[in-house]
Amino acid sequence: MHPNIIASLDRADELRKELITEYERSLHNKEVSARATQLTHEVLERLRSVLDRLARLYWDKKIAHELSEDDRNAAAIYFPIATDQNSLDSILGRWRWKTVREKHQAIYDFLLALHPFVNRSNDWLRILNDLTVQGKHIDLVAQKRTEQRQITVTGAAGGVVSWGPGVTFGSGVSVMGAPIDPRTQRIVPTPGVTEKIETWVNFEIQDYGVNAAEFCTDACREVRRVATEMSQKFSLS
Repeated sequence: MHPNIIASLDRADELRKELITEYERSLHNKEVSARATQLTHEVLERLRSVLDRLARLYWDKKIAHELSEDDRNAAAIYFPIATDQNSLDSILGRWRWKTVREKHQAIYDFLLALHPFVNRSNDWLRILNDLTVQGKHIDLVAQKRTEQRQITVTGAAGGVVSWGPGVTFGSGVSVMGAPIDPRTQRIVPTPGVTEKIETWVNFEIQDYGVNAAEFCTDACREVRRVATEMSQKFSLS
């Protein structure tokens, strides 16, 4: 893999770690900080930049020398992220590679296979593109905070029972030998039985229904995978 691509991927991972730390701080303060939102965009924009640099690297090494000077000067090289195959062809047409397109079927097939309209598991690519484009035209994509309360009871013998907000107990119910108070849904203090209450919190990227921290982590992993595969397949180191 090209050293500049590696450096950019590593920087994205560094920003992601800063982001996770800032998320934790925001969760503690029970509000989404401006820095958390900004770091989210910095991670995603860095990843989008890596993809564009990969496309440019391929074009410079494999295509540019085959084109006329006019076509080289007019070319606009971006990593294609499209909603359908016609849009993909349109974006790749800006590479000005019409005269040599047939010689590069392998890269076309590679890029096509990454798209969510071909494989739905690649929907992360669409979301990444949407968020980075929005980030250039609006302030920041809003995020919202959600919570889920979970109670875990541990018995004297080591058994564990957990339940979330969708579970309620009536009178006469015991867990690990400890009676449940139906008014509070917590155990009545009982020797040898302990109770832990946890509040699970996450930030969701508005309008996309994805956990922000998980999405940034997954996107970092997936872009690195794409960069590795593309570099190896097309000798871009």
